[in-house]
Amino acid sequence: MRLILFLSAFSLLAISVSGQDAENRTAYFSANVSSYNSSQGYGSYRNEGQSRIGGGVGFGMKLINNLYFYGKATYIARSNFTGLYDNNYYRTQVNISENLSMVNASISQLVVNGGIQYNILVSKDLTIGLLGGITYTMVDQEARLFNGELIQRIDYQSFYGYFGGASLEKSFKNSDFTMFAEAIYNYIDDSSVYFRNVFSGMNFTIGGRYYFVGS
Repeated sequence: MRLILFLSAFSLLAISVSGQDAENRTAYFSANVSSYNSSQGYGSYRNEGQSRIGGGVGFGMKLINNLYFYGKATYIARSNFTGLYDNNYYRTQVNISENLSMVNASISQLVVNGGIQYNILVSKDLTIGLLGGITYTMVDQEARLFNGELIQRIDYQSFYGYFGGASLEKSFKNSDFTMFAEAIYNYIDDSSVYFRNVFSGMNFTIGGRYYFVGS
C-alpha cells in the first residue's frame, strides 16, 4: 500500500516536471539478469532460501509522449537448498500452530509483468521510469524431508497479481543502446491458505535495452 501511494504521488509530480523524450524512440527490446527476493520464503518455509537468481527479456512500445507499454518475462530458480517447513500450514490449512521440519527444496518460477512505464527525463542521458501493471507467475516447487518423504509438490501452477516499481536508465551519445536498473515489487494474489503470499517479492534487475528509432 505504501508503494502504491508513493508511486501515485510521484506520478503526479512527474507529469508536471517531465519533458519530452530527447529521441524519437518508438520501441525497445531488453535483456537482463535478476535477483528475486521472496517476501516470506518458499511454501511455508521460514527465512530460508529467499533469494533467487535468474534472467529475462523485455519489450517496450511507446504509446504517447513519455508513456510506454511495458512487458518483461523473468525466469528464476534455486535447487537443493535447506529450509524450515511448517507442516501444519500445508497439511491442515487451518492449524496456526507450528510443527517445523527441515526439508530439502527446489523451486523455479516464471514471472511475467505487463503494464505501463512512464519516463521522466532528468538529464540529457538519464531517465527515471515509473512502472506498474499486472503480474502472472507460474511456479514449479518440491519439498522433501531428509528421509525422502514428499511434503509438497506444485506442478507449474499459475497465480496472478500486480506490480509496481521504478527504474533508472542511462543513455549513451550516438547510440541506440542503454543500460538500466529496476526495482519492482510483485504482489501475488492467491487463494491458498498455506501459500500465505510467499511467491510475492522484490525483483531487482540490471540489464541493457536496444531502442528502435522512428523517422
